[in-house]
Amino acid sequence: MEIVSLSREHWEKWNQFCIQSDDAWFLHTTWWLEYSLKHKPELLGKSKSFFITDGSRILAICPLIVEEHEHQGVGHKEFSCSGSYGVAPATSNELSEKGRRKILRLLFDHIDSLAMNSHVERMSIRCSPLSPSYSITSAPQFNWLMSYNLMDVSLNTQVIDLDNDLENIWRSMRRDTRKQIDNASQYLTVQIFNNENITRDIFDKYRELHCLAAGRVTRPASTFEMMYSWIQMGFAVLVGAILEGEYVGFFLVTTYKSGAYNGSSCRDPNHHKIPVGHFLRWEIARWLKAQNFKYYEIGIQQYNWLLHDFPSQKEINISEAKRGLGGLTIPLFQGEKYYSKDYFRQILHNRVDHYASKL
Repeated sequence: MEIVSLSREHWEKWNQFCIQSDDAWFLHTTWWLEYSLKHKPELLGKSKSFFITDGSRILAICPLIVEEHEHQGVGHKEFSCSGSYGVAPATSNELSEKGRRKILRLLFDHIDSLAMNSHVERMSIRCSPLSPSYSITSAPQFNWLMSYNLMDVSLNTQVIDLDNDLENIWRSMRRDTRKQIDNASQYLTVQIFNNENITRDIFDKYRELHCLAAGRVTRPASTFEMMYSWIQMGFAVLVGAILEGEYVGFFLVTTYKSGAYNGSSCRDPNHHKIPVGHFLRWEIARWLKAQNFKYYEIGIQQYNWLLHDFPSQKEINISEAKRGLGGLTIPLFQGEKYYSKDYFRQILHNRVDHYASKL
């Protein structure tokens, strides 16, 4: 077996592997990897991604980015993704369970070697619940990252099971959420743009509203161009809410295999009282079901502070609002690994102090 660093010449076969592997979702592709490297240029991200091959086929892939993080005024290198969690490795469907464990051991050993050579002090990765190998509706699974010496720092996420009847999905929502959607439907209309009808003019409206909602340009122009290309390739849709002929909100939803993820969103701050988010999520769910998607992930669930997660009250409120749309609350498996004792002590000490400040 051979370990090969990912370069542009390997992109096509890497992405073909992602299509075939049940462990892989859009977050494993080179398109997402490229986006992540450009998303926060201040982190100076560099790809350390690699794959394992037997000479004739890819057995596993590992998207991996090293970034520069500042902690207490000092720079630290980490394996992360746009300042957050990277994605866990994906293996070939052709491997037996024993073969998968063997390949993953080799893979994680190589990550450790890369960490040592690049002076990386922490790794943070998560599993994608939209990958086909994650059985959303079956019995709970365990965080397999712990088998490879990562600490469990899992959270939860909310997923709508689109195999359900629309009527059942509607009934599973909270009553106040249904009422908000009904009220919004009286004055809002929806337009969905995919690779058949997206135009530069429409996408620029989303980009302009994104800037207006944030009060500034939040990321490089190149990342918007990448999102536009995703729509053109059929890996995303842009969904707009229209009020009296004007767009007052947009969602860009990533679509890949049988799953969809609520990605970038924005709304006109001049119409903040209109429940644009609930309205659009419901219309998106209806459209996705009509297109035979199985799962629609609407976002992370945060209830209170944990030792590894400190959501703001606004983030807690957003999570509660998303739960109003019904669906399933499922584990979002995450893992951390430290390569520096001092850095681990600093991070843990800071987390303990932060948590204690609320007691």
